Amino acid sequence: MMDLYTDNTSNGHRVAIMLEECEIEYQVHKVNLRRGEQKQARFLKLNPSGRIPVIVDHDESVVLSQSVAILLYLSDKTEKFIPKDMANKAKMLEWLCFHATDIATTSGNIFYLNNSEWLGYRDAVQRLNDRIYDWYKHFDQQLSKHQYLAGDDYTIADITVFPSIMSNDMTFFEQYKHMARWRDDLLVRPAVQRGLSVI
Repeated sequence: MMDLYTDNTSNGHRVAIMLEECEIEYQVHKVNLRRGEQKQARFLKLNPSGRIPVIVDHDESVVLSQSVAILLYLSDKTEKFIPKDMANKAKMLEWLCFHATDIATTSGNIFYLNNSEWLGYRDAVQRLNDRIYDWYKHFDQQLSKHQYLAGDDYTIADITVFPSIMSNDMTFFEQYKHMARWRDDLLVRPAVQRGLSVI
């Protein structure tokens, strides 16, 4: 049995999707970010950095934050959604890290720079947006050759990236047609649907 502390964010969705895909029994605890519940003492005992999601695996006495770390942990625990052979596993980690370190970090910076107090940084926001769209060309090219990001198998690389792009507008998916096909393939998975509706 696990506890999931989360809110309605892409980071939270990817962990809920993974729990559903792995068929792990878990209980959801909503952490309302708008009310600042992630900064309250009760939550900070679980994650001193004050960020969601967090899982508590009671079977292993493990408390873990960082969505990608959680997905890797759950893959190791269940032996699911991670390739067995080293070459495929390496490619899966490459795509997972590409998104987690480059795109996610840049997207976070764009979010903060788009606040009204940063109005003088519009050029920086545009440059960062251009960089992300350029990176997504690589994702689209990869998906033109393979069904999933790391090849022919659905892995945690797909689960990591999917929540971040699923709600982009039609203009985005007209530009990245192979990502649109991939998104549609994932949206019909029952575990993905359940994970998206947790919060």
